[in-house]
Amino acid sequence: MTNQVFHGRWWAPDGVRRFKDVACMGTLIVEKDGSSKLEIYHDQRNSAVFRVCDKYDVVWGEVADGRKISVFGLEMLEETKCFQASFKAHAVLVGVHIKTGHEAMFKTCVVSYPYLRNWAFIPKVKKTELEEDVYDFVVDSRKQDHVLVDAQIDEKTKLHIYRHIEFKHDKYDTSITQSTYLSFTTTTLSSPSFFVDCITEYSQFLSLALFSKQEPTDIWLIKDDKSSFCQLFYKVDMSVNPNSFSLIPFNKFQKKVPEILTTWHRIYPQISQICNYLLSSINYDEFDAPDFLIVAQALDGYHKRFLNKKDGKDIRKYEDEIKAMINHFDKVESVRKCHIDCQMMADTRHKYSHLIPDEEDEGKKIVRGDELFRLTQKAKILLSCCILDLLGFSQSEIDMCFGSSSFRFLIDRIDFEESE
Repeated sequence: MTNQVFHGRWWAPDGVRRFKDVACMGTLIVEKDGSSKLEIYHDQRNSAVFRVCDKYDVVWGEVADGRKISVFGLEMLEETKCFQASFKAHAVLVGVHIKTGHEAMFKTCVVSYPYLRNWAFIPKVKKTELEEDVYDFVVDSRKQDHVLVDAQIDEKTKLHIYRHIEFKHDKYDTSITQSTYLSFTTTTLSSPSFFVDCITEYSQFLSLALFSKQEPTDIWLIKDDKSSFCQLFYKVDMSVNPNSFSLIPFNKFQKKVPEILTTWHRIYPQISQICNYLLSSINYDEFDAPDFLIVAQALDGYHKRFLNKKDGKDIRKYEDEIKAMINHFDKVESVRKCHIDCQMMADTRHKYSHLIPDEEDEGKKIVRGDELFRLTQKAKILLSCCILDLLGFSQSEIDMCFGSSSFRFLIDRIDFEESE
C-alpha cells in the first residue's frame, strides 16, 4: 500500500464535544503501515473546535470527490501559532460516517495479505516448454475468483479464501497476475471492530502457518446490498517474507483446512498468547537468552493449561513438565530426533530467569552461545508440536508438517550431531 492523502473539510459530529456543523479545512495522511495523521488548518473564528481538548473520539470529514471519512481516536501532536493543529489517529474508515467502531452496518470484510498466496495458492496458469526458450501458456480466465477454502468458523461467520486472477492483453502487452485473498461474511450486520478482531485472530494463524509475522495490507468493509465499499486503515507491522517456509502445508491439508480454521477460532482465547510467544521468539537479526526464555515460558504455559492433571497427576517441576510433553509426542519422529535434555531445559531456564551468577553453575546442565541457540530451536519444535496438536493434527500429520518445512534440515542436523 502506498501513502494516501485526503484533502477536505473536517468537523466533530453532532453530540461529540458539543460542537456541531463547524468545519475546518485540513489534510488526512495515511502512511503505508496504516498509521495516520490529521492536520487541521482553521481560522481564529472557529479555532475553538479543535482547541477545547487534546483528544477526540471521532472526527468526520468529506473530501472533494464526496467521499465521507470517519477518523477515530485522535490525539493532538502539536499546535502552532498559525492555528494549525496535528493529530495522530488510531483508525480511519473511508466511505461512511459513523460515531464508533462498534456500529453494526457491514456484512462482508475482504482482506489482502502480501504473502497469503505463499501459503494458500493453486495456479491457474499452465506453462509448457515447447523447446528451449519457447513456452506455451494456458490461462483460464473465465472465472476471476475461485473458492479455495470455505469454513464456517462460528454460527454467524464464514471465512473464505479465494484465488484471484487478472488477465490483461492489448496490442503491445500481456500481463497475468495471480493472488489470494481472504474474506469474512456474517449472517447479521457486524461492526468494524468485530471484523478487526477476526483479522487479528487469523493474522496470527497465518503467521503460524508461514512461521513469520503476517499482517494485512488492504481491508475493505462491504454493506449487505453491496452499495458501499469502505476501506479501513489502522497501524500494523510490516509482514515478513516467509520465502519457502510453511509450517502447515496448505496443499497437503487443503481438505482439512476448514476444520483447522474452525478449531483455531474455538481455541484462540486459550492459545493466542502461547502462539504469540512462539512467533515472538523468531528473531531475524540476532539471538540472545530472552529468545530461549520466551519459548521456555510458553511450554510451561501450554503444560499448565492443556496437559497437567489430564491423567490425574499434578506436575509442578519444570523438568517433569518437559518430560511429560516429550512423552505425549512419543510417536512424533521429529521430537525424538531432537534428543531434548529435560534437565538441561530446566537448569538453563532457571539460570536465565533468575540471573544466577556463573559461579553457581557447577553441577548444573546449563548451555550458552551456540548450544543455547540449538536448545532454543529444539524447544520451538516441541512448542510447535503442542500447537499443531491442539489444532487437531495427528502425530503422523505433525511429522508431515515438519517434513514439508525447513525445520526438517534443522531436525536432521540435530539428530546427526547428537547421535555422533
